[in-house]
Amino acid sequence: MKGVLHVIVGTPDSNRRSTLAHAINPTDKNPSSHFLFPHELESTELPFSHWEWIDHGFKIKNLEEENINEWFLFLSNQIDLADQFESLQEFLDQEEELEIGRIITFINSEYLNDAKDQLLDWIDGCAHFSDVFCFSNRTNQNSQSLGSILDRYKTMRYPMETFILPKSKDPPIDQILCPVARRITHIFDPIDMLDPEESPAEDPFLKRQANGKRVKPLFIPEWIMI
Repeated sequence: MKGVLHVIVGTPDSNRRSTLAHAINPTDKNPSSHFLFPHELESTELPFSHWEWIDHGFKIKNLEEENINEWFLFLSNQIDLADQFESLQEFLDQEEELEIGRIITFINSEYLNDAKDQLLDWIDGCAHFSDVFCFSNRTNQNSQSLGSILDRYKTMRYPMETFILPKSKDPPIDQILCPVARRITHIFDPIDMLDPEESPAEDPFLKRQANGKRVKPLFIPEWIMI
């Protein structure tokens, strides 16, 4: 694999596929972008392959790579988020011609009403790793909860960009995919440019205790029907 790899995190029904479809020219018979989905996701419109989670790592079989220079790797909502980011480091180390693009989290705003601590902790983890937050399905009923989330990260001076996706017009796809890194984590930065406390092993969401458990575990939220 070669080119740019964008990493996509998202709650269920967050419009991440339909939003990122705007990155592809619909008239292009041989698109240079390709989507990599976990087993729980499909698409009838996007060029995609499935990845498998084998031995705590990403495995992609029978991948047609010709002419592809932009990849969208969708992480799974059924696998520990920290484990996936940890494995992603190894995946990129193996693919020397592949570079990290943007890490984008899509959140269905309907999940924010009466959000439980487990979901809020998961969102905090996403905010740590992400360059961009995209919120979909904003309504009058969830606008206050959405505003609280936006205020939280603004107050904490998180550098990530935030977008509220419009329902009636195209998303600002060029801004969403802008190649400027805005994430807090340093796990994808060159090791020789980091201070010891910034090393991947010291990342607050990847760091492990002596017993092997994460210092700040990111439990998978219960994706209830909404």
